[in-house]
Parts: sequence; structure tokens; C-alpha cells
Amino acid sequence: MSKLRDKSETGVGMVLIFFVLVLAVIFVALGLKVASRQGPALVLNKSPKGLGIKTELVVEASDAKHNVKALAVEVVQAGQVVHQARIDFTARPHRWWKFWPGPASTAEWTVPVGREVIPGLKEGRATVRILALNDSWGRFFRGGRNEVVLELPVRFAPPQLGVLTSQHYINHGGCDMVLFTVSPGTTESGVQVGPYFFPSFSVKESMPETRLCVFAYPYNVDPSVIARVVARDDVGNETLANFTYRVFPKKFHTDTITLTDDFMNRVVPPILGQTPEMRDEGSLLKNFLEVNGQLREIDAQRLVELSKHTASTFLWKEPFVRLPSKTEASFADYRTYTYNGEVVDHQTHLGFDLAGLEHMPVRASNDGIVVLAGFFGIFGNAVVIDHGCGIQSLYGHMSSIAVKEGDHVKREQEIGRSGQTGLAGGDHLHLTMLLDGIPVNPIEWWDPHWIHDRIQAKLQPYQ
Repeated sequence: MSKLRDKSETGVGMVLIFFVLVLAVIFVALGLKVASRQGPALVLNKSPKGLGIKTELVVEASDAKHNVKALAVEVVQAGQVVHQARIDFTARPHRWWKFWPGPASTAEWTVPVGREVIPGLKEGRATVRILALNDSWGRFFRGGRNEVVLELPVRFAPPQLGVLTSQHYINHGGCDMVLFTVSPGTTESGVQVGPYFFPSFSVKESMPETRLCVFAYPYNVDPSVIARVVARDDVGNETLANFTYRVFPKKFHTDTITLTDDFMNRVVPPILGQTPEMRDEGSLLKNFLEVNGQLREIDAQRLVELSKHTASTFLWKEPFVRLPSKTEASFADYRTYTYNGEVVDHQTHLGFDLAGLEHMPVRASNDGIVVLAGFFGIFGNAVVIDHGCGIQSLYGHMSSIAVKEGDHVKREQEIGRSGQTGLAGGDHLHLTMLLDGIPVNPIEWWDPHWIHDRIQAKLQPYQ
């Protein structure tokens, strides 16, 4: 009996020791969580070079274990806090139980820290503290925290800007070019027309402060909208300058397209088959409308992205060449689509449809570098050529392509053959001229007199 009692007591003792150890582990784990100071990871998008009049911070915080609870910014000068800002995020279920990584909680905040919102900010230097908090039990239930500290110069003097060209005549939907000078330290300059910003480029490498900017009045911008030359420095200070110009309004053509099942059955399935981001809506008409609307928008955004990789100098010297053919549709034609007698869609045709012989040779409008060659959404088989300083040309609906991305092409070089790929009702070439990804009227670029007056004559003194 004594031995049985000893074994029983030993078993009880082992169980007690086990529970004590478990409790100890739990208390240690909880203690570590409560004492932890680990906060969200902090990233600054477009880290500022300093503080100016309109400087903004773009702060991004992420936490794999806990929710991002708040972000705060503090600006200090001469030992005094001159500005404080904080944003608290919507409370979500507390993830105290998470001991392992999972879907991160993320938060982004754009916060102004320039003199516009901090009247007491003075030129010199300032300390900017950026703080992120999570909802963990860390720091004894106050939440884990992370901090980034920036020591930055403070400058308020905006860039200097002087317009060099005197007269500018712009057709609605068309382009012109302005020349201007900026002061050293200017990091971005160009022309703002409504929501569109057209960046500038150096007139020549040896004259970085003398800038050229080809700009447009896009077809969808009211001609009465004011255009201005803009210059910004690395801390967000901005200078605006007026310049002399005149815009000639234009009434664009309207057209009605009657959709048929035969047409949609021919064009829609091949596009969906090569566009994985588009899903089958279960209806031929719905699929067409998604392609004609959503995919058209996707293509437009991709063209803007392509424009950001333009060469910083003109790659051409002669006027652009027009393919000898019949014009079937013009720039900015406003199209109404009907199906079974009902209006189902409206879109704007932003190029020229040029038709001739079936599978006619398609030739490059001018010298440049191929930046896209392949299937491209509503344009089917397409080529995009960069001509420098934001100017690009797009050739769509081709049956075959004879160039590849990165190729240097010459004016009138054959780049493929016309066809009816994409949203094409028959064999033809769709040509779009682009400025910074925005479609513009190609007629001007085909005109030697326009090229001379708007581009070459203005640049001649700097050759």
C-alpha cells in the first residue's frame, strides 16, 4: 500500500509540476506580449528632400500580427513642437491571439506638413517625427509603436520661371510647344491643362534649365480652361506662370454604330481569350460592353504608363508620314452604339481609321523606338513607337507585326500589315497619335508647315 501511495503522490506531483510549467510558459508569453514595444512597419513613399510651402508626406504602415491603430506626425523646430497631426483608424476585431504572421493590416496616410498648414514654420531646419501604433498588448496595453525621425531643411523660395516663346495657337484636341527657363534646383516643370500635366524636357543636354514642353488641349477639356506653365522644386514649392496662347474650339463628328450578333461573335471571344483580366459575363452583349468600356479604360491607362518611358530628346527630324489610304473614321468621333434598336453604349474614337488594300503594309510614321509590339486589348495586334519627349504613335488592328519591343525603326519602315484584330469591323489600320499617353489629333503631325511653325522654328535658335 505504501508503494502504491508513493506512486500516486508522485503522479500527482508530476501533474502539478506540468501545470506549473504550462502556467509559467503562459505567463512568460503574456509578459513578453505586454512588454513588447514592436510596432507597425513604416514606409515613406516619395521621401521628401525638405519642407516647403506645400510639402506632403505619404506614410504607409503595415503590421502582420495586429491592427494598425493610428498614425501621427510631429514637426519640431528649435526644440518646440510647431505642428501635430494624428489619424485614428476604424476599430477592427482585436487580434491578440495572433502569435504567427498572417494577412497584414495596412494603412496609408497623406499628410500635409508645409507652411500652408503650419504658419509658424520658419526657414532653416526641422525635425519630423512619424509615429505608428498598433492595437497589441505591447507597452503594457498601450500598443506597440514604431517611429521614424527625419531631419530636413526648410525652404520657401519657389523656383524662378521665364517663358521664352511668345505666341501659341492650339486647335482643340491638338498640340503646341512652349519654351521656358527654370532656376537650378527645379525638379519638375511643364504645362498644366485642366487635369492633365505635360512634363518638359531639356532643349539640349548642355542647357538643362532651358526647357521645351509639347502640350495639348485634349478633346475632353473645355477650351476655356486656363493653361499655365508650372515649376516645382524638391520640397514641393511651386511657381505658376501665364503665357500667351489661343485655343480654337472644334466640333467633333458624331456617329452611330449598329451592333450585330455576327460582329460581336467575331470580335469578342478572341479578345477575351487573350485578356485574362476580363471575365465572361454570360452574355454576348454584356461581354462586348465590358470590352468596349472597361478594357478600353485599361488600355488607356497602359498607354499613360508607356509614355513615362519616353526618350528625353526628339528621335525624329522630318514631319510624320500618313499612310496613303481612305479615312473611314476620324479623331474624337463620338460614337453611339445601338443594339436591337436601343442605345447601349457611348464611346469616343480617339484616332484615325485608315483603309486600303487588304493586309496593306503599315509603315512607321517617323523615327523612333518600339515600346510595345503584340496583342493590346481593343486594338488587337498593335505596335506603339516612341518618338521622344512624350510623343508616341499607336498602330492597331494589324494582321501581323514585323518588329519587336526595343527595335529602332526608321520613318516609313514597314512594321507590319493591316488587319481586323481587336474591335475592328474590317481590314484597316487604326492610328492614334499620343502625347504623354493622351490621344491627340494626328492631322497636325502630318503637316510640314505645322511641324515647322510649332516645333522646328522655335528650336532653331538652340540648335
